Amino acid sequence: MIKDPDQIVSRFGSILFDTIKRRLNIEDKIWVDNIEALRKDLSKDKSEVIITDFGAGDSKSNRSDSEMHIGQVGRSTIAEISTASKSPFWSLLLYKIISEFKPKTALELGTCLGISSSYQAAALTIYSSGKLLTMEGSSSLVEKSRENFTYLGLLNIEVIEGRFSDNLHKVLDDNQPIDYVFIDGHHDQNATINYFEIILPYLSEQSIIIFDDISWSKGMKTAWKRIVGNHNTKLNFDLKEIGVCFLDKQRLKKRTIKI
Repeated sequence: MIKDPDQIVSRFGSILFDTIKRRLNIEDKIWVDNIEALRKDLSKDKSEVIITDFGAGDSKSNRSDSEMHIGQVGRSTIAEISTASKSPFWSLLLYKIISEFKPKTALELGTCLGISSSYQAAALTIYSSGKLLTMEGSSSLVEKSRENFTYLGLLNIEVIEGRFSDNLHKVLDDNQPIDYVFIDGHHDQNATINYFEIILPYLSEQSIIIFDDISWSKGMKTAWKRIVGNHNTKLNFDLKEIGVCFLDKQRLKKRTIKI
């Protein structure tokens, strides 16, 4: 566990330790077990859906801006799609971050089947009575994720369908200030930086923004380097797969910690 005179660093160290050790109280365990049971069911679901991918594809796709804007249409099974969900470890880390810092309004870019969304929404339900706004471009995934949220009994999630670029400004305008953001979609250097810069003015005084797959490609590594270099990201944790930024206007010292 990280021990540090900086309270946020110490608290984040405790979060990591509890995630690694999978420390859960009874209510946490009920939610986590239910979500993981759903994940298991989805991993066996061979039904096919048509999906529209407005993101960067895989790390070798090299899609152009126009290709990403139009979207790439394909067919996949639910089981195949489920492999793109954040693993139990990373999902639990998101849960623990929300449990500790208790944001009221949370935003996620990239719903997919709603596994990580469910972890975050469950933590918001228990610890802050907060709400999750989650954005997804593919209509079939919007429909399936809503089914999953209903099945789990999560009532504090709003799914916004459409391209991030089409809807982000309105979502931010209607729900500001935003306390917590998880960017888990698109995976393109310029898009990631653009979303970060769009979101910044709408964040609360003390907020958290988390980036997925910061080492996924050369472009994402560049985007992460640019983000941690921004004067607003005062305390950053580089966990290789995800990056966590704490934005606190009262904090004078800027610091990035690699774990």
